Amino acid sequence: MLSHQVAVPNNEAESSILIIEDDQFQRSLLVRMASNLFSGRISVAGNGKEALAMLDAIDDPSLILCDLNMPEMDGVEFLRTLAQREVSSHIALVSAATKDVIESVKQMAMSYGLRNVTQLRKPVHFQQLATLLTELTQRSIEQPVNPSLTLNDSELLSAIDNGQMQPFFQPHICAKTGRVIGAEALIRWIKPDTGMLTPDKFLNRIFQLGLTHKLTQQVLTSSIKACAEWHSQGLECHVSVNVAPSDLVELSFADMVFSLLEEHNLPANRLILEVTETEICPHLARSLDTMSRLRLNGVGVSLDDFGTGHSSMIQLLTSPFTELKIDQFFVQQMLVSGRHRAAVESSLLLAKNLNLTSVAEGVETYEHVEMLQKMGCDVLQGFHYAKAMPKQEFVSWAKKHI
Repeated sequence: MLSHQVAVPNNEAESSILIIEDDQFQRSLLVRMASNLFSGRISVAGNGKEALAMLDAIDDPSLILCDLNMPEMDGVEFLRTLAQREVSSHIALVSAATKDVIESVKQMAMSYGLRNVTQLRKPVHFQQLATLLTELTQRSIEQPVNPSLTLNDSELLSAIDNGQMQPFFQPHICAKTGRVIGAEALIRWIKPDTGMLTPDKFLNRIFQLGLTHKLTQQVLTSSIKACAEWHSQGLECHVSVNVAPSDLVELSFADMVFSLLEEHNLPANRLILEVTETEICPHLARSLDTMSRLRLNGVGVSLDDFGTGHSSMIQLLTSPFTELKIDQFFVQQMLVSGRHRAAVESSLLLAKNLNLTSVAEGVETYEHVEMLQKMGCDVLQGFHYAKAMPKQEFVSWAKKHI
């Protein structure tokens, strides 16, 4: 049995590392490096089955270092089982497999619901492990675990009716000039008793309750009004608003948009409606009816999260889009993955050939900016520039970057 524990100084009961590696030399190397960097418990297993037996007796480790090629139970089977058990540990894939295989396993793990999955190439160097542990420590400080939030349906309805669902605005930056040219409206729930909540906490339930159209109308109203106010203050910016599939199939939706634009005296070409590609297909005729009317009257229509749906090329060629938005999944990985970089570059070339404005979201570093500029991307969006902000904060920020 290869499982054992390595005693380290200043043991911290709440922190632990589990190393799963069948090669004795690699296992010893990882233990030595971890012991020099980490003051908690370090446990070791020779394959997935041994590791699962250990996990039956201990709390979830802070970090699991997992080899992929192992006897009896390989890393893929092990990760699948971790997901079934809803293990909450951070996971680092340690492997000498080809990059495309490691990336596929990483994506599989995240799709199964495992969180914070990263990778370390063999042979692992001391500095690599040190950087990983530092990042995990910092992440734990910055993102403490919150207790589960229980929402009741009447709260959601009341929040929409009482204006607690408010758009925050994340800037759109011209890749050529570096100046702000618009913003995407991102919904936030300003909940009096708990503070601001992001959409992942409540949006699915709103869909289930059939409140999507009601929420979209409120966000559109607030966003169009805000954009009109920007124009009155000399900010010639557009606003992008996400719409749901149920909005597009309502034949009265386009008229509602036109009415709001007229009420707030905002030119139609200052509004862009973002449509997620996986959400266009149902009732295609009605969706095309709505989008065509919007386009005829000057409203922009963006294909959001391009590359993540099931029939993106068909929808791209049959729908009257003005903009193609590349999902952050591809952008954030393109610096380390040639496959992701190729996907981004091909998407940008496709947008150019179809005469569509290209937008990249998830731009977090200057390296992202440089690469996207070289590839010919038109518009950039992400934390490198700014997070989503309340409308007045956006105005102050935009005036410095116009």
